Amino acid sequence: MELQFGEGGDDSKKFVQELFSAYCKYADSLGFKSELLSSSDGQIVAKFVGEGVWNAFQYESGKHCVQRQPDNNKGQKHTSMVAVAVMPMRPDTDYEALPDDEIEIKTQGGHGPGGQHQNKTESAVRMTHTPTGIQVFINGRDQYSNKKEARKILTAKVNDLYAEQVQAEYDEQRKQQVDGGGRGNKIRTYNLIKGRAVDHRSGAKTTQVKRVLEKGEFQLLIE
Repeated sequence: MELQFGEGGDDSKKFVQELFSAYCKYADSLGFKSELLSSSDGQIVAKFVGEGVWNAFQYESGKHCVQRQPDNNKGQKHTSMVAVAVMPMRPDTDYEALPDDEIEIKTQGGHGPGGQHQNKTESAVRMTHTPTGIQVFINGRDQYSNKKEARKILTAKVNDLYAEQVQAEYDEQRKQQVDGGGRGNKIRTYNLIKGRAVDHRSGAKTTQVKRVLEKGEFQLLIE
């Protein structure tokens, strides 16, 4: 989860801290573990872990609006925005093995330095991953060793390509969720002046806004 301050200046940065604190209390009430990954001026990145955690947090992405009277001016309403992005974590795993039916292997006589044995036997290996078209060519003296090495390199290349695609999709989803600090894509408003909160997607409302923000009782707005 990433919380990013937006419109509202210092009050928006304050709201980042308040909202994150509420999320931690909400996570704790559901038995999830929370971990602060990074914190800077107006931005927090954190991780929540536990069974059912995605279902609990997936609908928090978007713009959160808080309305309250500033400390230095009791007669005016101050509005601040915080953008929240919620993304599933990609597991850090070893390269996944490629299925045999996705690999095409061709052998041929070696070429270049290596003597007559390499040039006359089909020791060289060209291995292709058919879904992506990625190829690896190994021109050693031993076909078995060449196939083994080609498989390792091809697996690494294909997994790296898939990882780049997943990261690109992740970055695009994050961009769509954060999308600056303005009021577009507003999903929820916490009005501390009138003591109520509303979810603009479901229409759910509560007059217990302090219980939401101070105790993390988001179920008042999502149930």
